[in-house]
Amino acid sequence: MKMSSSASGSQGLYSAADQFELTPENVDLVLQDVRPYLIADGGNVDVVSVQNGIVSLKLQGACGSCPSSTTTMKLGIERVLKEKFGDAIKEICQVYDEQIDETTVEAVDGHLDILRPAIKNYGGSIQVLSVEGGDCVVKYAGPESIGLGIKAAIREKFPDIANVVLTD
Repeated sequence: MKMSSSASGSQGLYSAADQFELTPENVDLVLQDVRPYLIADGGNVDVVSVQNGIVSLKLQGACGSCPSSTTTMKLGIERVLKEKFGDAIKEICQVYDEQIDETTVEAVDGHLDILRPAIKNYGGSIQVLSVEGGDCVVKYAGPESIGLGIKAAIREKFPDIANVVLTD
């Protein structure tokens, strides 16, 4: 990771005076700061691309279709990125997902792929066991707050699932 030096001489990601080279890896690293809040609400954010000062991001899970997603982008994510990358960022764009038509174990499990890295970082694991008659049974180990986010992410993406049951 390349940083520009600052007058304070401090080093590290969370030092406000430091600015970073605008790369997908560094954008992803800076976003680690906001991910716990997104995950707690059943979402996450992915870096789609970084080209010529334009950062393309995809809000995932419940965040992707949340009415507050524009506010989340502007006040949370953009603020943090502009703080760390300064004038190197010309624009931050939100990229949208295509709609899933069928609710299956595979579709729900695939949707949870966006949350798996974060769940693993918190020492957890997740596996969709069944999707049947409006019920989705998920084997989950991890923090309770993330479990609530998982439920929200599933119900948001798959409106025909009325009940999400987390089991050990």
